[in-house]
Amino acid sequence: MGRAEELFDRLVQQGELAIEAMIADRQSEELFLDFKRSADNGAGGKLHQGDRQNLSKALSGFGNSEGGVIVWGIDCRNTSARGDVAQYKVLIEDPKRFKSWLEGAVSGCTVPAHPTARHEAIERADGKGFVVTLIPMSYFAPHQCIYDLRYYMRAGSDFSPVPHAVLAGMFGRRPQPELILNWLAEPPRFEAGRLAGDNSVQIITQLKLHNLGLGIARDLYVNLETWPPGRNSRVVGHVSSNQWIQENIMNVTLSAMSNESFRLGPQGVTAPMSLTFYLVRPFERPLTCKISYGCSGSPVTVLESIVEPADLEKIISASTVQQAQALAKILLPKKAGEPRTPSGRQNAG
Repeated sequence: MGRAEELFDRLVQQGELAIEAMIADRQSEELFLDFKRSADNGAGGKLHQGDRQNLSKALSGFGNSEGGVIVWGIDCRNTSARGDVAQYKVLIEDPKRFKSWLEGAVSGCTVPAHPTARHEAIERADGKGFVVTLIPMSYFAPHQCIYDLRYYMRAGSDFSPVPHAVLAGMFGRRPQPELILNWLAEPPRFEAGRLAGDNSVQIITQLKLHNLGLGIARDLYVNLETWPPGRNSRVVGHVSSNQWIQENIMNVTLSAMSNESFRLGPQGVTAPMSLTFYLVRPFERPLTCKISYGCSGSPVTVLESIVEPADLEKIISASTVQQAQALAKILLPKKAGEPRTPSGRQNAG
């Protein structure tokens, strides 16, 4: 996980407290952080043109660099000692609506469109608040800002136009792979075919890696760490074919890497590993499962799930297989900020 993703996750999880700390500390804009006040505080009937232009420049600048975060709803002023620093709140009138406007604007702000920008609303009790935008480094760079037809990059606390010679040197390289992980799950298997009241349930899932990038993926890897919820429960991982080399450490850590001859082309799919969750009462602590994956030339992605004993009880006490399968989704590691049901707890990826 990069600096921009860490900053975005902290802001989403801590909300206004993190923003207030930035203002109190006179946090300055830097390579991964930009403050913006909306041109009309989000009070109009659509995204203000000034906000759209700021978003366009940021999508180009952060996307062509190492990524970054915009915090909408903060006034930022230049000081001689520290440069551009957070001064005070200028709240967005309806942060959820402003978020939806930003989401709708992304595709029309740069050429090509940035594929992985994310937005989260931070809403206060009075309905006002802030919006945080994450713009990861893009594997589809360079991105051109459509308003002035320039290419930007982040330099210090500013978005600077990129000269042609620099642009050619930065992006005259092979297309890169980009991996995402999905899950395939079988219906849960209850002990002896019975349902409510049983002490155990078995859930089998399969990891599926999908190459969304434009380059061929080589040297793919997946790492799994698990901590079971009780002395009788366990999580077991197995590689799916002889295309993968595995190392298993005391059934707690499983590492798998593809053979040197294995390649995954653009839009290709592979299933490197299966996981079996054996949930057996009693549940004495949370079930924790952490997965990291990537390949040569791609960033490392880390996913994690922390499932409380009360949620495990809901799975094992389900009245139907279909209900148990729906509840079992909370076992699967996700990125930070994604909702976790049924308790609503968020994972800490």
